[in-house]
Amino acid sequence: MTQLPQLTRRPDGDPHRAGGWFIYYGDVRVGHIGKRAGVPTNAPQWGWNCGFYPGCDPGQATNGTAESFEQARDGFEEAWRKLLSTRTEAHFEIWRRSRDWHAWKDRMNDERLPMPTQRESGRARCFCGEEITSSSIERHVQAAHRGLGDSHSIRS
Repeated sequence: MTQLPQLTRRPDGDPHRAGGWFIYYGDVRVGHIGKRAGVPTNAPQWGWNCGFYPGCDPGQATNGTAESFEQARDGFEEAWRKLLSTRTEAHFEIWRRSRDWHAWKDRMNDERLPMPTQRESGRARCFCGEEITSSSIERHVQAAHRGLGDSHSIRS
C-alpha cells in the first residue's frame, strides 16, 4: 500500500497579502490559509480556500472564513478530505504539467529566447541548449525540465 503525501504549509511571502500559508499536497499547491485583508474588525479575520486548477473542475474549489487560524485550518482540512476523495493521481499530474509548462515558458521569455512558433523554421533552442520544435516542446519540458515550476526546486 502506498502512503499518501501529507499536507504541508509554506509561507506566503506576498507583501500585498495579509500573510498566511500556501497548502501543498506533496508538490501540488492545493490551497491557502491566511489573514483576510480589508475586513471589518468584527468580521472573521481568517480565510481559507481549497482546490487547484487545472486538476479540479469549476465549482469544486471551496472556501470559508474563521475566527482563528486553528478554525481556518480545521475548515480547510474538512474541505480537503472531501475534495481528495474525488481526485486521482491524474488530476495532480495535470496540475504538475501546467506548473512546469508555465515556468518553462516564463524562463524562455525571461531569457528572451524565441519559441519555435515564433520562428519561420519552426525550430528554436531551449535555455538548456537543446533544439526544440513545435511538436517536441511538451515532451522536452516534461523530460528535461520536470519540476522546474516547483518553487523549492533548483532544477534547470
